[in-house]
Amino acid sequence: MIKTIIFDLGGVLVSLNKERCLNAFSNSLKFPNFGDYLNPYAQSGFFAKFENGDMSSAEFRDIIRERSSAKELSDKQIDDALCAFLTDVEPKKVKMLLELKKKYRLLLLSNNNPIAWEGCKTLFKEASGGIAIDDVFDKLYLSYQMNLSKPGEAIFNELLVKEGILPHESLFIDDAPKNIETAKKLGFNVLLYNVEEDLCCKVAEILSND
Repeated sequence: MIKTIIFDLGGVLVSLNKERCLNAFSNSLKFPNFGDYLNPYAQSGFFAKFENGDMSSAEFRDIIRERSSAKELSDKQIDDALCAFLTDVEPKKVKMLLELKKKYRLLLLSNNNPIAWEGCKTLFKEASGGIAIDDVFDKLYLSYQMNLSKPGEAIFNELLVKEGILPHESLFIDDAPKNIETAKKLGFNVLLYNVEEDLCCKVAEILSND
């Protein structure tokens, strides 16, 4: 019986637009090869270190400035370009979470960084009519705070230990196949979410068969 539902954030609850982000880096920041580091599922290079909490926001921005051909870049310009990756949160997804919260423990497990996290919180609050994401989820597990990232097993195991939950009593939802593979290996019930599908319907379908 499923007692806990664990959601990924980007690509599942927050819609993503990679091209918009890359255009912002190329045109506004004069950093044309940011696509070498940005991946909807798993980052690489210095950006991976940023999401794993091994680099501060200030250090991340300094690298962008060093590698940019622009003469001067403000913190806001860099933050805005990075957050261009984030599109919106559908209000019906927030409504779904609020309904699920009545019956299940809700956790968030996200590869994220402090700049994008602020953007995600803003989008969520706009979609929810003022409700903070912290008030919807029982606990937030963010890669940059844990110094661990998906698809590594360690981040899942730390969540299990801290929550005191069992994998077979938990449903893990993510849009990245590698993350799903790890969760399945550890014994979680899983949902590999396709952005073309209706998340609310897919979750309801799984829970109705539980």
